[in-house]
Amino acid sequence: MSLYMQPKNLKFPFTWEERKPAFYKGVLIVPQYYDKHEEWRDEEGLFVSEKPIFIEFCSGNGDWVIEKAKQNPNVLWVAVEMQFERVRKIWSKMHNESVKNLLIVCGEALTFASHYLQENSIQEVFVNFPDPWPKDRHAKHRLIQRPFIDQLARVVKEKGRATFATDDPPYSKQMVAEMRSHTDWNNCFPDPYYIKDWEGYGHSWFKDLWQRKGRDFFYIQFERAPC
Repeated sequence: MSLYMQPKNLKFPFTWEERKPAFYKGVLIVPQYYDKHEEWRDEEGLFVSEKPIFIEFCSGNGDWVIEKAKQNPNVLWVAVEMQFERVRKIWSKMHNESVKNLLIVCGEALTFASHYLQENSIQEVFVNFPDPWPKDRHAKHRLIQRPFIDQLARVVKEKGRATFATDDPPYSKQMVAEMRSHTDWNNCFPDPYYIKDWEGYGHSWFKDLWQRKGRDFFYIQFERAPC
């Protein structure tokens, strides 16, 4: 019988002063406030796979990506989450539900995409309910902006797809505008370039929360244009 894992069973592998990129117990640690990310090499072959690689950024507690990994065993799924406390929850679910086709990344999305992924290596990416940073003075912190989109265009294969889900109307408009202005992406949905219902898309803690509060959802999808 396998040992039941609790989130607290995953300990951070080093002190703040010792921080460095490390693959530890199924989790790739991408440390914050670290200035040598470009020196990292994928010596473990983490992102070398015969299976297509799908990434979920902003994975939260991991409900959505765990569900998808179980439903799609022929895909290597990657869950990217910045907060270590949430990473621990994903990790415990992964072990307790015997999910073998999931890699967890503890790190900031743009940093990870910029320094840890090779060109044309990813089939699909998903960003589910990223922080909308609703105040104008904080909008610069939103993930879906040109630097991140540039990196997605670099790593996603031709005709691969990027899918975003949000409950925030202003952020949905920004997502559409940013993607439509980029020459490397073609919209998959007709004007207004999103859909509000997506049967079978999957559940997450945030989606279920906003659904109970009666919020609308905006699903946005773009395809990587041919070179």
